Amino acid sequence: WKTTPIAALHRESGIPPVAQLLESRRLRFSARLKSLDEAHPLVRRTRPPSQPAYHDLIKRRYQAQTESSFRTRLRRTDELLAPCARPKLIQRCFNQEQMPPLQTASKKETADAFLRWVQSLDPLTLVIYSDGSLSSQGAASYGFTIHQGNFPVLDGSGRLGPAEVFDAEATGALQGLKAALNLQESVSQNIIICLDNLAAATCLRGTPSDSSQDVFLEFQALAALHGATQ
Repeated sequence: WKTTPIAALHRESGIPPVAQLLESRRLRFSARLKSLDEAHPLVRRTRPPSQPAYHDLIKRRYQAQTESSFRTRLRRTDELLAPCARPKLIQRCFNQEQMPPLQTASKKETADAFLRWVQSLDPLTLVIYSDGSLSSQGAASYGFTIHQGNFPVLDGSGRLGPAEVFDAEATGALQGLKAALNLQESVSQNIIICLDNLAAATCLRGTPSDSSQDVFLEFQALAALHGATQ
């Protein structure tokens, strides 16, 4: 007689080992902990204990510790992923007027309509084209170019490191807006930002997502300060 190898059973059934399933659940829960704001009760429980303050005139065995140094299961789960900036708990943004949808037709029809729309713009309008990409090594990068009257004025690029394309799209739009605002003619001209990521574009003009929240908030602040940014 013979038995089927356990690895073959996992492969044919499509069910990974229990240890891998539990570890994936822990990683997802760790990512969930990283997305909580500072005021959440679980965040306080994941912070490492501070160094206790001892008084020299009192024996240490008589000084009670204010916090436990034991690494709880919640604290160990939070340490599975690297520390990152926590998002802020902000209210949703609601516009007084109805915002038109960003895309209502197919990609080809939208591209043709976009080319006609660009030709109808004021020649002095600053148009920023930004994009994000992800390399095979998992490093995200962004790039932007500023045009005025169909002529390139300025361009730039950068690398974010371990991030997603969504974050690179948001950073590219922000850096492009900063570069456009540094131009002398930007004070009296309209600025239009064009990008091909609907999710990032929605967050740029509405409620920011938890990912790259500080980038979206800074973009919205600069756009509101300029007053003629779309």
